[in-house]
Amino acid sequence: MKKIFVALLAVALPMMIQAQSEGLFSRKKATPSAKADESAYAAKGAVPEVDGKVVFQDVIAAPGKTKDDIFAKVAQWASLRYEANSVMGDDYRQPNFFKNIEFAQVKKADKQQGIIECQGAEELIFSLKPLAKNYTQAFYLLNLNISDGKVEFKLHTLSYNVDLGEGQFTRVAAEDWITDKECLNKKGKMKRIPGKFRIKTIDLADELKKEISTAIN
Repeated sequence: MKKIFVALLAVALPMMIQAQSEGLFSRKKATPSAKADESAYAAKGAVPEVDGKVVFQDVIAAPGKTKDDIFAKVAQWASLRYEANSVMGDDYRQPNFFKNIEFAQVKKADKQQGIIECQGAEELIFSLKPLAKNYTQAFYLLNLNISDGKVEFKLHTLSYNVDLGEGQFTRVAAEDWITDKECLNKKGKMKRIPGKFRIKTIDLADELKKEISTAIN
């Protein structure tokens, strides 16, 4: 009888381990973050402002590429990135993960003018536990102006649905939530709740620029 029990255990144990790793209550290994040190997020000016509004701006270079070539690649990227009700990836901790809601869309794509305008509407997930998801819905506009050798990047008009508890949310503008004035305390540290919004937003802007650069280069 003892030998039979040992044999059954040897067969069942790998199956139990696999079920635990793949089941509802499994825990994925944390993905190392390039920005594990939160001091970069808490640095003054990490959330840039223009005339009192939160605006992330940059120029993404594409040396030797023509306007038409860049436009075609960015338009293809945008059509996939801003498809309504779409999901990329299965682990919210991966930089390129996103989960769009129904309002996400490419609002304009004018090849002649070299303009692409996108409406961002997506979930930013802070943590994910069995039967519990801590997240916000983020809304923003992304303007991409394309010309020979470059893309001008502008992410602006940011707001969030902030969870008040018991299924109640309120819309809060980025200017009232993640700026230095609103998010940093007197010691220059991030406040706990708006701080996680600030981190996710900075990561989002960085990832979008990275993906565009990859698409055109």
